[in-house]
Amino acid sequence: MKSRTLFYNGVIYTQAEGIVVDSMVISNNRIAAVGRKLQHDPDFKSYTRINLRGKTVIPGFTDSHTHFYYLTKALGKVDLDGIDTIDKCLKKIKKFADSLPKSGWVAGGGYSPDRFRQRVEPDRYLLDKVTGGRPAFLFSKDQHTAWVNSRALEMAGITRRTPDPPGGKIDRQANGEPSGILRETAYQKVYNLIPPPPRSEVNRLYKKALALAYRQGVTGVHSFDGPEGFVYFSELAEGNKVGLRINYYFPVAMLPRLERSGTLWGTGTDFFRLAGIKVFADGSLGSQSALCYNKYIGSKGNYGLEVTSTRELVRILKSAARLNFPCAVHAIGDRAVANVLDAFEKGPALPFGARHRIEHLQLVRRKDVPRLKRLGVVASMQPSHCPSDIYLCRKYWGRRGANSFIFRTLIDRRISLTFGSDAPIESLNPLHGIAAAARRARPASRDVFYPDQKITAAEALFNFTVGPAIATGQEHCRGYLLPGYPADLVILSEDITKIAASRIYGTEILATVLDGRPKYLHPSLRL
Repeated sequence: MKSRTLFYNGVIYTQAEGIVVDSMVISNNRIAAVGRKLQHDPDFKSYTRINLRGKTVIPGFTDSHTHFYYLTKALGKVDLDGIDTIDKCLKKIKKFADSLPKSGWVAGGGYSPDRFRQRVEPDRYLLDKVTGGRPAFLFSKDQHTAWVNSRALEMAGITRRTPDPPGGKIDRQANGEPSGILRETAYQKVYNLIPPPPRSEVNRLYKKALALAYRQGVTGVHSFDGPEGFVYFSELAEGNKVGLRINYYFPVAMLPRLERSGTLWGTGTDFFRLAGIKVFADGSLGSQSALCYNKYIGSKGNYGLEVTSTRELVRILKSAARLNFPCAVHAIGDRAVANVLDAFEKGPALPFGARHRIEHLQLVRRKDVPRLKRLGVVASMQPSHCPSDIYLCRKYWGRRGANSFIFRTLIDRRISLTFGSDAPIESLNPLHGIAAAARRARPASRDVFYPDQKITAAEALFNFTVGPAIATGQEHCRGYLLPGYPADLVILSEDITKIAASRIYGTEILATVLDGRPKYLHPSLRL
């Protein structure tokens, strides 16, 4: 693809007020013009021409909730996602452990007791049998619970006398000994012991992660990663080697460091930008730690966990606002969502373009929906969680599930939405997210979860393109295919706004262009 290129004979969704054109001009790394029959315009006579032959063009996807650095490292760990028995998990863990040196950590994740054919809560002794004396740390699918072995507990100094930390829980056996299941903040003492992989290995895996993103049409992400991720991305940015447009959200533990350095919101480059502060208000549905007004069905008084109190949230909001940073607050249960809104009401104003977000917003009391609108809060949601969590919603929330994943209600109330995947917890693929929002059912399943909350593929597409730009205050320069905007675009094999939602899963990415440069080309296409 040349630096001056004219695409024509296509179906090009600019995302601007429903404007669809058939041609688009790119000059260097920017869009120079969009319109109709531009191949006949003499101003572009010297441009290289590419006949789209009716193919669909959309802005490059931005995934507004990833853990991209963790996703990178996860490509080198044991993956238990989708495994349906504890025995199969253990077999795969053993194979991975046997490939490691005796001192190596057995790390990975993705297991889910609720998705096993027969529910089994794992413990440290099962892991001890297959890890050969190596320490082991395995995240649950939702990454709010960790399964660790006896060696890891010993190294972290976690014993029967160790109290539950604030915002966390150590599961215990009848005799008080830790079972090997650590929930929320309780796993940090073990997690912090895991040594980072060598830089050469991270670089190798990062190239794999970029290739994965390009194959799926992703040109930008909002990444919620720890200090290690921040350092890595910063070093890539210094060498202009980030490879994606990354808006980075700091963990709240780094806020004092930012205050000392005077780091401000929006600092960065076209490819790495500092976008906000990530805070946890509660846990997750899968770990039954999302904070709810009603107890979990089948539990003995379990309402979930409050990870950060409303009072502490207000203090954090004030500290972040002194640096102009908005906060992205994880809240899944309806009580956590209400607490976060209470905090936002008491927090200081932000500069123009900086927007607070609630991440996940999975269960919401209907009376709290108007508060989202009034406060201008962005609802940052992950549609793929909807079909993935149908069973869990019904099992633990029952009829309250009618208030979960309320995409239709939020759009009808004109509340700002932005969509993501939560990768690596769910697939990075935005087409899967779009299909999930439009179908609210697992692929090939007719079991639809509250069909009144379905949205159209076009609405979902907007929230994987423009929605993320609005969430980070960048709608003036991201998310659209308009003159002056970066040439970040995707060519699709199908017009996903016109086909049955069930066919979206089979739609192929034919090309991904980032900053005017092709990053992925399907074998059937040449640019």
